[in-house]
Amino acid sequence: MQFRSTNSKASHFGGDVLSNTDDSSHGVQLMGGSTGGIVQACGDETDIALTVRGKGAGALNFGAAGAPVTLTSTSVTLNSTEVSIGGSTTTFIGMIRTRIDFTVPALSSGGSDVHGSSIALAGCTTNSIFIVQPRAPLNSSVVGVSIQARCSTAGAIHLTFSNNTVSTLSGSTMSAYLLEFRLPAAVP
Repeated sequence: MQFRSTNSKASHFGGDVLSNTDDSSHGVQLMGGSTGGIVQACGDETDIALTVRGKGAGALNFGAAGAPVTLTSTSVTLNSTEVSIGGSTTTFIGMIRTRIDFTVPALSSGGSDVHGSSIALAGCTTNSIFIVQPRAPLNSSVVGVSIQARCSTAGAIHLTFSNNTVSTLSGSTMSAYLLEFRLPAAVP
């Protein structure tokens, strides 16, 4: 097949296109194949990295609506402060891990208490689901305090503590990791 672009300024190449193989030790190769086009790094070494990025704050987009995108790898690392999946009508938007610092209030045995003040958490919504993972036992002397988080006001979380022991506990300052699963406003 001899595909031709309808763009009047198009250039057509009958084979691979190589860039920066003379001035740089690593370049880029564009090639075609029977199962699809390929963009890969090229050079004399066996292993060469390939970086694809937008310019400045420009977005990097993969795929098109209705077309599947496949990542084939033994390991995928997402190095980002936030990862979003889908749009506002999907059942899952993204998840974020945040460290939170708080004070466990004084609790009677078998009692519970709501944290007296909100903890600011930018971007959280009332549709979010939270998992709290303490970094140490939630009381310096007694294990058995559990914690739940909820968002009743956008941008802030409220904590509920339960003392599952037979001892009365005095307050102590603690920290935990909060895993937030962000969901859209209307969940099906």
